[in-house]
Amino acid sequence: MKAQVAFEFMVMVMVLLAFIIPIWAYVSNVQQSAIQELSASYAKNAINNIADTANLLYSQGPPAKAALKIYIPEGIENVNITGSNIMFTMSATGNTLSAVSMAPLNGTLPMQTGTYFIILEATTDFVQVGVE
Repeated sequence: MKAQVAFEFMVMVMVLLAFIIPIWAYVSNVQQSAIQELSASYAKNAINNIADTANLLYSQGPPAKAALKIYIPEGIENVNITGSNIMFTMSATGNTLSAVSMAPLNGTLPMQTGTYFIILEATTDFVQVGVE
């Protein structure tokens, strides 16, 4: 009698796990996708803010200067400022996010996750981008 009760309990647990494990896997997958999309959104917001501010400073000319507070999200593999382009490469997806500025740009941006104050300064030939 005790063996039958134990067997029935074990079967109920197995049936319950058969329903819970796929649901848990699905929720985990959706959560990971949402995290990646959020990181990409933060990165796109950061490079668009830098490009827009660089455009404004370039149109004003020297000695125009501005400071931006931007968030660099987790998962940035590479940051590249070349000519008028700002590019972030996301490590999880391999996607490259970019923004184009009217202004020629010079400088570097950090790749580590965190909030940074970015200083942009218009010179006669380009807009200098740097971390405070």
